[in-house]
Amino acid sequence: MFYFYKNKFFTITFLLLVFSELLSFLGYYHPIINSLAFFLVIISTIFFSLRRLEYGLYVLLAELFIGSFGYLFYFESGGIKISLRLALWLVIMSVWLAKFAGDWLRTKKFPLVWKKNSYAFYCLALAIFVCWSLINGFLQANLPGNIFFDFNNWLYFLLILPLLYPIKNDGDLPAMAPVFLAAIAWLSAKTIILAYVFSHNFGGLAIDLYYWVRQSGVGEITQIVAGYNRIFMQSQIFILIGLFILLIYLLKNIKERPAELKNNQLIILATLCLTALIISFSRSFWIGLAAGGLTVWSLALGKLRTNLKQFFIFNALALFCLLLSFIMILAVIKFPWPEPYGGFNPADLLSQRATQLTGEAGASSRWQLLPELWQKIMAAPLLGKGFGATVTYKTNDPRILAQSPDGLYTTYAFEWGWLDIWLKLGMFGLIAYLALLIKIIKDGLKINSFFSLSIITGLIVLMAVNIFSPYVNHPLGIGYIIVAMAMMEKSRISN
Repeated sequence: MFYFYKNKFFTITFLLLVFSELLSFLGYYHPIINSLAFFLVIISTIFFSLRRLEYGLYVLLAELFIGSFGYLFYFESGGIKISLRLALWLVIMSVWLAKFAGDWLRTKKFPLVWKKNSYAFYCLALAIFVCWSLINGFLQANLPGNIFFDFNNWLYFLLILPLLYPIKNDGDLPAMAPVFLAAIAWLSAKTIILAYVFSHNFGGLAIDLYYWVRQSGVGEITQIVAGYNRIFMQSQIFILIGLFILLIYLLKNIKERPAELKNNQLIILATLCLTALIISFSRSFWIGLAAGGLTVWSLALGKLRTNLKQFFIFNALALFCLLLSFIMILAVIKFPWPEPYGGFNPADLLSQRATQLTGEAGASSRWQLLPELWQKIMAAPLLGKGFGATVTYKTNDPRILAQSPDGLYTTYAFEWGWLDIWLKLGMFGLIAYLALLIKIIKDGLKINSFFSLSIITGLIVLMAVNIFSPYVNHPLGIGYIIVAMAMMEKSRISN
């Protein structure tokens, strides 16, 4: 693992991300700033992409890593709101298509991006079922608006084409790692900063920050008890994935370069990641922590042939990071200036959150949805109900109860990620998707490098989180999957 704090791509990316978030916050007060920033990012991305496509890809991926729903900046006109994520997708796909067509005109040969690609069959199979789900949605008379927004997420898979383009043209994506690390470093820092603000008496600033977080879609701030708020961001999934990539490389240093342990950058960043994940109060992420931990242990004792001494050192350092995380959380929420709210025990809150699986509104709503969702799946288990399929169930969510006193709620978006895919794509579509993911994991195990093993560990974590929270049918999860495919393909070509 490189010295990320000395890497120019890391430094530039980190500073630009901080600057972008500050502009987004200012855009909350002055919408003109938001619009200007939106067009500045888009124009810059077009310019850089025309020079080298991978530069535009770095911008797109950096936004994906921190943007949650993609509305850090947006353009609104006539009641239509265009997110930065959608605009960047259109830019990258357009520039790639232009370069692709240019290669064809220059060489008079159709450039086969997928020639001899080991994932072509799996992606084609999944694409067939995605297209079927789109058609089936209309056949089932699902609402067109629901069909569009359900299907829209899957178009993100098309980014695999521009991602493979630099690799197929004797290029590379050398800044992928520092861009990713800069993003998770900033996400972790932002989570900690927000936890500090919302556990202290900052007056009007806290109110403005709350509405900016909600308006930009970067996350959710929810009061757990008086004086303590949960800081959750959907994009924190990349912190979770990044944590295990860091741990795999920590294991690499223990095995191959013990002297590198004196360089504590991995421990520092891993501690920041753990701190942010604990602050998120996301049980789905905590399940991902358990799945990732078991995967790393299995790889350490299996593929990586770690001896007992090395295994002990690795676990001791991981526990040290966890201890530092708890100390950091206590320091943040109990810092004496300005006046901390107090009145709660952080350890009790964590214990209560981890064990409260039925009484709390979010958890109980998941379990109330499950039988209704399962019944709908069983009505068409093989071919599914298509995009836009809805389920009505009774929820205890206070936001729903405020609008519907009987608690009945109808939606096409479900917390049970794998069941969502089963309902929309059918059993065959679900199998096609799982086959693609298993193919990536098998390739990573076959390559058997620290890099490939770190990538598939992140994928396993993503699949575990998707049990309770939908990610693999969302640009966040799809983005990681296509990056994993591109990296595995690059490793295959290199070998």
